[in-house]
Amino acid sequence: MRNTIFLVILICIAAGLFNNVPADNKEKSVQKTKTLKLTSRYLNLPVQNNAPMQEMTVDVNHGPVRGFEIELAVDTVDFWVFMDMGRYRGKTALLKLQKAPESSRGFDLIYQSGQIHHQDSLYREKLRPQFHFSSRRGWNNDPNGLVYYDDEYHLFYQHNPYGWNWGNMHWGHAVSPDLIHWQELPIALYPDELGTMFSGSAVIDSQNTSGFQTGDEKVMVAAYTADGPEMQVQCIAYSNDKGRTWSKYKGNPVIGDRRDIVGSSNIRDPKVFWHDQTNQWIMVLFEGTGFSIFNSDNLTDWQYKSHVKGFWECPELFELPVDGVS
Repeated sequence: MRNTIFLVILICIAAGLFNNVPADNKEKSVQKTKTLKLTSRYLNLPVQNNAPMQEMTVDVNHGPVRGFEIELAVDTVDFWVFMDMGRYRGKTALLKLQKAPESSRGFDLIYQSGQIHHQDSLYREKLRPQFHFSSRRGWNNDPNGLVYYDDEYHLFYQHNPYGWNWGNMHWGHAVSPDLIHWQELPIALYPDELGTMFSGSAVIDSQNTSGFQTGDEKVMVAAYTADGPEMQVQCIAYSNDKGRTWSKYKGNPVIGDRRDIVGSSNIRDPKVFWHDQTNQWIMVLFEGTGFSIFNSDNLTDWQYKSHVKGFWECPELFELPVDGVS
């Protein structure tokens, strides 16, 4: 009995000692900042798998241009990712890490260069698929905005440029002359104040119904979901140079908050196409219990028409002939 009591006392004492470890012995999280004059195209960032997820922002000339989460290396570098900062060359950037382990060395390893880190090994990695498309670095998923224009197939896709896991949704972009050989282009759509860039579709507005066309090239228009912290809204962006650069419509969102109407915050994945018989644009949108149908004359003003229950995400709608029916 005495031995049992003595053991309990020791356990209690040990527990008390551990609970009273001074907080100063635990590693602090600190904010880290770095100012750079952007002289090269790329910022290369080291990543460590399963490191603490850290929030990073990049301001250029005192304005925010990038914001994302990243497993920035703490003590080991597993691989490198990059930011294409070519359009900001010559300007001053402020890099800010919101909360980083005090001993983290990854922030200090960030550097700029005219090349992607280990660029010579791209597409030669041991486990790199050689038939299916894969992005140079990062994670890619759902194909978006599959469209053909001027002898090029365009593939947009869900993309996290800063890690190997889901998150930081952008629209990546690649083109191909034959659906086999692909050239990866710069990111088409970056997250903004409305949210990250979820799935959608793309069309060629050959009649310039939107009024976005500024030159000889037909305007390419992307419809996408912006996934904000509270709601999902539908937006559009357009390109006048075969998808090489993109502008977001200043009137976004073109379909705003519909949670009170739909009874759900799951409202996403707009599929847009031109309908010759009615001479208008049709959008099929996943909303809560199924697919909703909208129409528009100009890709910016949309009217709700109907809803079909029983479907989930990434809608498609097309006409099929039925044998024996005229």
